[in-house]
Amino acid sequence: MATGDITRGTRTVLANVARLHSNTNGLAEAFGEIDVTGGGVAVSIYLIVPIHSSATAGTYDLYIVESQDAAEWTDNIDPATSGDVAAKIADARLVASVNTIYDATHRTDAEFHVSINMFEFAAGYLGLCLDNNSGQTIPASGADGDSVILTVS
Repeated sequence: MATGDITRGTRTVLANVARLHSNTNGLAEAFGEIDVTGGGVAVSIYLIVPIHSSATAGTYDLYIVESQDAAEWTDNIDPATSGDVAAKIADARLVASVNTIYDATHRTDAEFHVSINMFEFAAGYLGLCLDNNSGQTIPASGADGDSVILTVS
């Protein structure tokens, strides 16, 4: 490999992604702490969240929170701690919003494909937060996701 080549890291399952199961409308849940202290230049995130079969409108909104030390997080939203953080996400960074219109033949899941340029963040750790604005409760199973850190050799 030549100097300056982009190297893909190991795919890592997002921590605590199962917390999204059964979340009610209006609830925001933190999960998915990603350690980027190893010098990554970008993080690729893939997240799939099932859509309730009654959903005809609304969104799932994905936010990023950050920390220098994995202890103090944006708006005190710790991705290692479960609980509704909807009232706290004022300073979290909205990175993607996906419509949650259910169509049994084409669309039963919301998919997020997000690339985060680490030059935009000074943090060593990133966390995710999903705000359910679908008008429905998220189904009890099916949420999954992973991240890959990209580095320059």
